[in-house]
Amino acid sequence: MSKSDKRTVNAIHTLLRDRFPKAFPKDYDAIRPLKIGIHADLIQRLPEVDPGLLRRALANHTDRDGYRLALIHGKGDRRYDLDGQPVGAVTVEERTEAAQRLAASTQQKQAKAEQIRIHQEREEKRRQQREMERRNREAKAARKAENLRRMEEAAARKAALIAQGIVPEPRSKPRYRPGPFSSKPRPQAPTESKTTPGQPPVSSNRRPVRPPDPIDPSPAKPMPQVEYKKRRFVPPPTDEGKND
Repeated sequence: MSKSDKRTVNAIHTLLRDRFPKAFPKDYDAIRPLKIGIHADLIQRLPEVDPGLLRRALANHTDRDGYRLALIHGKGDRRYDLDGQPVGAVTVEERTEAAQRLAASTQQKQAKAEQIRIHQEREEKRRQQREMERRNREAKAARKAENLRRMEEAAARKAALIAQGIVPEPRSKPRYRPGPFSSKPRPQAPTESKTTPGQPPVSSNRRPVRPPDPIDPSPAKPMPQVEYKKRRFVPPPTDEGKND
């Protein structure tokens, strides 16, 4: 349905509320079940209106959750005509069908609300991302402009010194400072070692030589003499001795 058709159907619905306020009340809680075949009564009472538009406006009214609630929880289970007079009753089957449609409509609305919430969260994240990118671009442009300004100031000072006949000295080379992951060893300055008179100087890169252990001047004690005794040989017994 196009937007123009929706506007037309809404206009017909407004006409029904004005012409038949008891059948089509403006209060949402005052909606009541309508008579079976009320579309024919509308065609008879409103001959100047297109019957197709009347059917669509009637469907727009009866397809609302408020009308389904009226079928389920209506007082007295009565139906009413265009003038608000009771005509017919709501059956158990009609009440059950209205409950099923109400549950399906509620579930559909909840799913749609969840989709809208997810879409809004995504749009908010995209907006924050775009805002962050914009700030980063502005900060980068500001740093670039600041560096350009400093370079221009340095060039202007140099030109002013040259105009006065002063040659600016070049900056000294920075000292080497290895980082925490640098494999190149840091150069060390040679250190002078203290020397004593009569001894050659010892380089700081060499390990100091350990002096030998002092020799004990006392004479070595003699080891005690050990006497070895010769074991006596005992011959084994012979068979001749046994025969005797």
